[in-house]
Amino acid sequence: MKQKRYTKTSVNNFIHCGDEYLFVKRAADKEVDAGRLNSIGGKLEPGENWLDCVIRETEEEVCLKIKPNDIEFLGMIRLEGGYDEDWIMCFFKTEVKKKHIQDGHISSEGEFVWLNKNKVLESKYELVDDLHYSWDDIINSKNIFFASAQLNEKQKVEKYSVNEIQRKK
Repeated sequence: MKQKRYTKTSVNNFIHCGDEYLFVKRAADKEVDAGRLNSIGGKLEPGENWLDCVIRETEEEVCLKIKPNDIEFLGMIRLEGGYDEDWIMCFFKTEVKKKHIQDGHISSEGEFVWLNKNKVLESKYELVDDLHYSWDDIINSKNIFFASAQLNEKQKVEKYSVNEIQRKK
């Protein structure tokens, strides 16, 4: 019999300026993904929807005010295992005209890093593991993706599946 697990919901916003993407190397004291590179984002609050959450988290983490029309919906990933809870994450992308946060800036969230889209997977940083599987869908965003990943106890992906639907023109 399987043990009942709780599910957390979160958003990830991949902010980019041209081919450069903004990441945060999570501070060592963070409960989730400490020391790992991830996008801007966080957990949904009670009663909050995905879009309101990505707008709020973007403003809280990087002091960037965005509106719904600034945001592109990319897809969703369900993570099972690895963490204390399972996760359902909604992915978004936002293009900015200039880098409003400098490389190396530090906040309570961690250190901010800009990386060229072609260098992310080979960077010196430890990434959250699902980025190794979803990065192409994130940067190309030709279709909306829906993925599922099973993680091992080290929070590494053991099984990944993805389906896509075409964007309406």
